[in-house]
Amino acid sequence: MAWIDPATWYAQLPACYLATAMLLTDTEDRVLLVKTHYRDDWGLPGGVAEEGEPPHLACRREIGEELGLDRPAGPLLAVDFATADGHRLRSMIYLIFDGGTLTGAPAITVQEDEIAEYAVLPPDAAARMAPATAHRLPCALTARRTGRVAYLPSGLTAYRTTS
Repeated sequence: MAWIDPATWYAQLPACYLATAMLLTDTEDRVLLVKTHYRDDWGLPGGVAEEGEPPHLACRREIGEELGLDRPAGPLLAVDFATADGHRLRSMIYLIFDGGTLTGAPAITVQEDEIAEYAVLPPDAAARMAPATAHRLPCALTARRTGRVAYLPSGLTAYRTTS
């Protein structure tokens, strides 16, 4: 086997997108969800990491930009993998971090050009989320309770095995 210089080897590797979200709840275990201007469904606040940006810092930055909150990304709760589709040219790894409990009346200031509205909703609010991503919310809540990170390979159809 011929040796390949590192630059050539790395250039031929597949790449994927990286997105993060934060699970934020209130003292009654209701979940903070956002509705963006560019999607029909609700979702957890967060967004795509910039090139070279560590996921936990991307999550903190996105929460700051979208909601005006300075919340460090806590423990990792869930990892979701979604294959490329008609809109997304590459696969995506989606990480959900624990943002903890919001106490009192947090001073949320939405990024108006991106966030249409936000709401603090009961845990069954996953019904407001897109069918392809709704599974993330109950899994993240369970991971928070159990302390076990959830792996959600939702986009794996070609690689599924029977076991």
